[in-house]
Amino acid sequence: MIIGSFLNVCIYRLPKGENIAFPGSHCTSCSHSLSALDLIPIISFLALKGKCRYCGHKISSRYMLIELLTGLLFGAVYLKFGISLETVMYVTFSAVLIVLTMIDLDYMLLPTKIILFGVGVGLVFRILQAAIYRDMMFLGGSLLAAVLGYGFFWGMFYGAKLLFKKEGLGFGDVRLMGMLGLYLSVNLVFFTIFAASILASIYGIMLCYRKKASEPFPFGPFLNIVAIIALFYGDEVITWYLGFISF
Repeated sequence: MIIGSFLNVCIYRLPKGENIAFPGSHCTSCSHSLSALDLIPIISFLALKGKCRYCGHKISSRYMLIELLTGLLFGAVYLKFGISLETVMYVTFSAVLIVLTMIDLDYMLLPTKIILFGVGVGLVFRILQAAIYRDMMFLGGSLLAAVLGYGFFWGMFYGAKLLFKKEGLGFGDVRLMGMLGLYLSVNLVFFTIFAASILASIYGIMLCYRKKASEPFPFGPFLNIVAIIALFYGDEVITWYLGFISF
């Protein structure tokens, strides 16, 4: 949850081009520096009743929810992978996805620098896995998944521009899909693409029905949410589906 508090800083400052270290945490309304007591995850928000101690400005509950979400995701990763290299890799992966999801929701933007950070972390951990477990498939398999995911979305991006003379998705989604591949298997990459496309289509239809007109919306959050689901349950869902269609 402490890391979730830091992720809030990244989500707020990075799209604005601000430094994430300086100045220190402060109220976005009165700019008063926050003390350690103001920065205790969740507890401070509840104790202050969601308001700044110094000016009384209302604080968005989203800050607390992101802290809670981060804690829950990190705990879930630990329960699945235990004390291991994989746990460190996937909690970092989860943190990157939280930041990307919230920025995409706010700005319809997937910052390249954050995606490249995720790519770098993924490569380092896959190389470590290959060296420690003496199995190059940890690296080779993830690189194949990344290339296939990136390539599939690259084809969709330029295919839409060629056929419809407009972008069907942002190129940030193409980069994101490549990054996701480093953390998922080939099977889970296509599961993510398939499931995220269905969810986004349903959301798009509902949005169009409600507003009586189509409008763009970010695709990244759907990819990220399904990628997390795939990490925990993807293989089981694929096994169930293959068994279902062969019944």
